[in-house]
Amino acid sequence: MAGNVLKIAISVFLCSISISSGAVTTPDSRGVNWDTVDHKIDTYQWAQNVHKQMVDNVNSTQKLFPEPPLGETGWWHEYYCEDDAVRLTFDPKKATKHKCPNCGRIYTGKPYDDVWRSAVHSKIASAICDSAALYRITGEEKYTTYPKHILLWYANNYNKFKSHGKHAGKGWIREQSLDEATNLVAMATAFWDISPTLNDDERNIIAQQLLIPDAIFIQKQTKSIHNINSWHNCAVGLTALATGNQELLEKAINGKFGLVQQIEKGIKDDGFWYEGSISYHFYTISSIEPLYIAAQAAGILPDEAQKFNLMYSALLDFSFDNGEFPANNDGWPGSKIQKQIPFYETAAYLWPEIYSQTLANLYNNSSSTRNSRQALFYGPEILPKSNNVTRTSRLFADSGIAILRAGNINACLKYGPYGGGHDHRDRLNLTVFANGQVIIPDLGTSGYGISLTKWYRSPAAHNMLLVDGKAQAPCGGYFIDWSNNNISAGVNKAYSNTDIKRNVTISTNELSDIVSAQSNEKHTYDLIYHIRGEVVNTNGTSDPIANKLSGNGYEYFNDSKQVKYNGYLEITYKIHNSNTILTLTCRSDKSFEVYTATCPDNPANKTLSVLILRATGTNHNWNNTLTINNE
Repeated sequence: MAGNVLKIAISVFLCSISISSGAVTTPDSRGVNWDTVDHKIDTYQWAQNVHKQMVDNVNSTQKLFPEPPLGETGWWHEYYCEDDAVRLTFDPKKATKHKCPNCGRIYTGKPYDDVWRSAVHSKIASAICDSAALYRITGEEKYTTYPKHILLWYANNYNKFKSHGKHAGKGWIREQSLDEATNLVAMATAFWDISPTLNDDERNIIAQQLLIPDAIFIQKQTKSIHNINSWHNCAVGLTALATGNQELLEKAINGKFGLVQQIEKGIKDDGFWYEGSISYHFYTISSIEPLYIAAQAAGILPDEAQKFNLMYSALLDFSFDNGEFPANNDGWPGSKIQKQIPFYETAAYLWPEIYSQTLANLYNNSSSTRNSRQALFYGPEILPKSNNVTRTSRLFADSGIAILRAGNINACLKYGPYGGGHDHRDRLNLTVFANGQVIIPDLGTSGYGISLTKWYRSPAAHNMLLVDGKAQAPCGGYFIDWSNNNISAGVNKAYSNTDIKRNVTISTNELSDIVSAQSNEKHTYDLIYHIRGEVVNTNGTSDPIANKLSGNGYEYFNDSKQVKYNGYLEITYKIHNSNTILTLTCRSDKSFEVYTATCPDNPANKTLSVLILRATGTNHNWNNTLTINNE
């Protein structure tokens, strides 16, 4: 029924934007109230600052790049330093020299020059969006010159590009279907905003030679519930709305993998995007927002799409006490809620009764100022007075993630369902935050195109129990018990005929970590912790070992030593850049070996300490305590 109603609504809506006398006509609004935007700029300094950012972006980009570059484009994930996993610096004036901002190493040739061209297309896309929006805000037709010229250039040169890409679908102008889609979102948006100033021939050239062919190229690759396919829908849907293409609009919103299905099947009941990465959670929000807003403005947004609201609410309880998110799976480390406030400007527009207060609280609890285009286009003019919100522990039951809070300690335990290609296969991985920083981290990921990606995705890069040094099978774990200061979970499909359980309990300055493994076969069990600190004391003696430890990712362990102890192990670390002291006390009812090492942090120019507790047999139990003190 909902699908039929939507089809009728789309048909009625498209009557007002159908091709008339051979010319493409475009609806006036994509969901932005331009009069309100203009009023903000006239009234508020923060809005004037955003307006200036847009003007500066247009002027500088137009000067640097009067036309886009021809030639094959490259994958952003290859634009990273191989030595320390830091993204290279994009210099718009240096197409053939690409510098690491950390170590200074210069990279040349493929794939770096190709990525540079991709970055130019991205910068141009941003500028034509800003310029077209400035036209809608000011009514000054000078702001239509650059986007009109660029769109016509792409239309007239579209066939000079070629299908290419080997990582995530095929691109035409850009290097993969994902970036092709983000590029088309920008072009369709700019076309929509300057459409009133175009004549019939110009509209048709841009629509028929650029936007629609590119949308068809992208839509044919839309084959799953995934953040990439969500971007496909955004590009195809905005193109369809801007050009009046009913067939593309129906596929983008109500298709088998359209907007409605991405929301229904991709968002878990606790609000998390199924891929299990905070980075892809926000990236998916970015892909849904433009089409969601435009469809709502057109009156064709299905009721089922309201589930989108949950993606914003979930994150409010997911970050640690300093606002930093656990870098689960392919998540970028160091991401904080404070950097994501612009998303809540949009949420406050879509659901003001829920998120206006949230937005005010987020600004009040950070040093961030209103400086985003989301604030200018969608955010409330005046924020309500902030109030204090006390965050407590939370279980995200559908995603299988627990966040514990007590005193100065937070902990995150992941046990939930497998999330697909961006999952790190690390059930029962533990992340610990104490005294204002993450001290036992999930390293997340870096650019996928460098060799260090193998390390970040390896079993040995995670704080969990490994069996025989092997990778886990792609699987989910199971829930055991939960309270405000305790989570207990297990996994019995990660390794054949082996059941692993973990029970984490926290108090004001202490964390209890009980880990057990049961099997009917003999195995080597390695319980690994990665600590952002240096060993300062231990009750044992350390001796270097002659051979490297072996296993998936163990090759990245350096300075390996074996620790000889008596009865139980006590080892103390001084946490980097703080006065925090972490003491691990490790006990077991059976003997176990202890190894220490170092390994790359993320970025890799920093180093972590590694503690490995090794036991051999059919079963083993550890009862470990982590105590936090100050010097």
